Amino acid sequence: MKYAVVIALTLSIPVMAQDKPDTKPTPADAAIVSGPVAVCNPNETGSDCDKRDLARMFLIAGKPEAALRVLCSTFAARAAFGDDTHGGVPSKCLQSVGVEPKPGQR
Repeated sequence: MKYAVVIALTLSIPVMAQDKPDTKPTPADAAIVSGPVAVCNPNETGSDCDKRDLARMFLIAGKPEAALRVLCSTFAARAAFGDDTHGGVPSKCLQSVGVEPKPGQR
């Protein structure tokens, strides 16, 4: 019986000593595991809710810049950054997140 305990302990030490891989989740991983998206507020425009869902899909697809462009075009982001809330390019929002407006869209 003593030998069985010694063998079990000896075999379990290498398993406990193994390092776990040091991997950080990507934005796509975070978007996928975030689960279902909350239902939109009834006072909110449907297009802003759709834009957030679209931005989440871009994150899942590995396109974070496209997701930022979509999020910056929401009414809330335009109002928060002082961009024109009735259209146009959300320049201030895009610049603050480090994304340059496309040429000809200033």
